[in-house]
Amino acid sequence: MDIITVQFTTDLSDTELHLIELEENVARVDLSWQDQCMAVKQYHDLQLARDGEWNASRSAEALNISPTELSSRRGVAQALVEGDPMVTKADKYSVARGLVARKNQRKQGNASDALGSMLSSPRVELDGESEAGAADLFGDDEVPTPPAIDVPFLRADFALWWPNYRGPKFNFIHCDFPYGVNADKHNQGASQAFGGYADSADIYFKLLDDLAESLPMIAADSAHMMFWFSMDYYEVTRERLTAMGWAVNPFPLMWHKSDNSGILPDPSRGPRRIYETAFLCSRGDRHIVQPVANVYAAPNKKKLHMSEKNRDMLAHFFRMFVDESTVMLDPTMGSGGAVVVAENAGAASALGLELLDENYQVARESYIDDLTSETE
Repeated sequence: MDIITVQFTTDLSDTELHLIELEENVARVDLSWQDQCMAVKQYHDLQLARDGEWNASRSAEALNISPTELSSRRGVAQALVEGDPMVTKADKYSVARGLVARKNQRKQGNASDALGSMLSSPRVELDGESEAGAADLFGDDEVPTPPAIDVPFLRADFALWWPNYRGPKFNFIHCDFPYGVNADKHNQGASQAFGGYADSADIYFKLLDDLAESLPMIAADSAHMMFWFSMDYYEVTRERLTAMGWAVNPFPLMWHKSDNSGILPDPSRGPRRIYETAFLCSRGDRHIVQPVANVYAAPNKKKLHMSEKNRDMLAHFFRMFVDESTVMLDPTMGSGGAVVVAENAGAASALGLELLDENYQVARESYIDDLTSETE
């Protein structure tokens, strides 16, 4: 004779009834992944409120899922509660789970680098306060008067700046060094309209040397770098970056200039170059925020600088690197566009350095104009 245990719902408390309902919801295949995640979180929270000895393992056993899956669904549910925009827009649970996992890994990386207490300090700290020490940053005797409106830029020579740097280490470095291809001498370039800059191979490789020396002072153990380079120096650049300790993805990020503008080095023997490339580099197995396509098409618009990068293109690639945990440095910022894009993407802080005063002033004025127009 079979015996079926029966329990009347009238004998159960509201909490017990809710727990039974949540167990059923977790097992339902027709429930949305958002509702299933919320049910897992609510079940565990209710059990913990009822019994201070309750733990995640007991919740996983009761819901017939693994402890790992319980943790994942609770994490996704918490992101939904907090209104994380990327998680709420995810079309599948697997996508949402990946976003949360990568975000947690990035947070753990920041903690191991002891960045947490310094995220609110985007500006530099110098080893000394003397005027002579400040002048050394610029390579001349003139110390500029601090601007009335605070901007995330500093007029400084990167090679002279980093030895004095004592601020938080950066977990995202956007490197757009001069390519070493004499762009200031190209007939199709924009140096006459925007003002040029020295672009010899010697300068490029000197900046690579400076970057290598500076990493112990400026780069977090867990960090990304987006490094723009000319295909003329693909192999040697990759070798140099690898020797610095970066894991370099061999497939570059590519900006396709959709207006087909670009340099035509030899019209009799070769094509116009209508794309630019950047290496995706990482230290400490830092996870990206989210994956994006490694090619982005956007026109080659120039407003402030002869080598200005399209900001929509930068925003596309920065989706991999920038979130609220990001502390970014652009050591040769040019027009400052990358710093602005990082700020707009929610970076904790971003700092750009520019050697040439004319470029610094143009970037600063543009930043202040944009800031003023937003507040009007």
